[in-house]
Amino acid sequence: MSEIRFEEEEFTSQANAGTLLRILGLLRSHWKWVVGFIMAIFLVSFLDSAFTFISKLIIDEGIIAGDYRRLLELVVFYASLIAVQAFGVFCFIALTGILGQRVQYDLRARIFNHLQRLSFSYFDRTPVGWIMSRLTSDTQRIAELVSWGLLDVTWALVNILTAL
Repeated sequence: MSEIRFEEEEFTSQANAGTLLRILGLLRSHWKWVVGFIMAIFLVSFLDSAFTFISKLIIDEGIIAGDYRRLLELVVFYASLIAVQAFGVFCFIALTGILGQRVQYDLRARIFNHLQRLSFSYFDRTPVGWIMSRLTSDTQRIAELVSWGLLDVTWALVNILTAL
């Protein structure tokens, strides 16, 4: 029985703009989901900014002015906006999950097709467990970067824009 010796490769190169663009390119085929995702983030971020203004109105026109009818109107309006915001948060979290799963599926399909074209000698040199482990963990990390990383960046940019 032959002894299999395998040394894992150390990757020392750092990600650059080209790598990031290739990773974001994985979203191209899912552009409709990305548009919905961005619209939901704009809605939630806009409502975050609106809550500050409505709180001001509640204090100025309702509490300080002593107009309890206006206070009730503003509180009901505020509560309805909270419900809309909750729906928006649900939408962008759901869309983020969908995007992540779709990107991960696409990556795994591409990698599987690539593995099918490799020579048998590659599989003689490389343990299958290592291949499967890398395939699983790397696609999961890239999918998380594409979905949740995109969420964080978009959320931050939209919050900056709506705060202005």
